[in-house]
Amino acid sequence: MGIDGDIGRKMAIYAALLGMTDSQLVDPALRPDRGLQPRAPRRRTLISATLLRAPAEASGTACPQQDIIVRNISEHGMCLASRAASQRGLPVADEIVCIRLPGNGEYLAQVRWVEERAFGVELFGTLDIEALGAANRKRNDRFLRLLDTPVPEPVFAGSEGAPA
Repeated sequence: MGIDGDIGRKMAIYAALLGMTDSQLVDPALRPDRGLQPRAPRRRTLISATLLRAPAEASGTACPQQDIIVRNISEHGMCLASRAASQRGLPVADEIVCIRLPGNGEYLAQVRWVEERAFGVELFGTLDIEALGAANRKRNDRFLRLLDTPVPEPVFAGSEGAPA
């Protein structure tokens, strides 16, 4: 049996499991609305931030406040990385946390996923990406100017090891 037969068989199984006919299964108007939306565009960042969590006695966390790195951002979420030595220092999925960004305030968020030392959060509000970028550029202005400064050529005294 070719690919069409395999797909047809799989569709029949899915339709039977869902209590639908094959034609209902492929009709977009009859599919359940799961509220899925396209993923928002992400901007890569490397911003130092602070993760604030509920006090230890309430959540069982060993560290209610810790330094984190913001890896990427969108208007409604962030990918964050922790320096926690173990998984125990990380938040858990569905935990409510607060992310403190330098010069841009605090954002209440819900943890959506955790993987090794990284985790993703969905913000309860909207993040002003342009304002965050401007604050980050201002904070790093001195460093950026140093990167743009030309490095002078080394001067060698007429010693034996000096290049000719």
